[in-house]
Amino acid sequence: MTDLQTATGTIWAVFGHRLAVEGPDGRFLADLGPEGAKGLTLTPGDTVTVIGERKPSEIKASRLTLGDGPAQTIARPAKPGHGPKPGHALKPGHALKPGHAPADPEAALAAARRAGYAPSGEARRKPKHFEVPATRGDAAFTLHVDLDGSVRKAEPIRSA
Repeated sequence: MTDLQTATGTIWAVFGHRLAVEGPDGRFLADLGPEGAKGLTLTPGDTVTVIGERKPSEIKASRLTLGDGPAQTIARPAKPGHGPKPGHALKPGHALKPGHAPADPEAALAAARRAGYAPSGEARRKPKHFEVPATRGDAAFTLHVDLDGSVRKAEPIRSA
């Protein structure tokens, strides 16, 4: 659950979808987001009340009241690339790391087998690929398997 804060003050500057506001507790920056600012006419001197999540540098607004008018909900669309893609579910107990698209380590192991390698360990997830330890004949390799299931690179492992 997000801890929401309420702040009231007078706009002293507008920067795109961000408002610089001065209130009883000092100055703060309110981020309405590009979509949230659409259709709003906000100018320096207007009094606003912002409700939103407090970040270190700003308040991410979820509701805005201009003067004594009605409160307006600020739409915050989901960021692209965050969360599983439609039709893909995460396995129980597996969390998606920030910046990682959903991918299946079993598919990476299967791609290694299709390319003629014998996987010799678990597929390790990287942001844009898997690294798979594998062998072919007497040689050992680290395979770089793209998320689409293609083996991009086979690095020979030199014995010490």
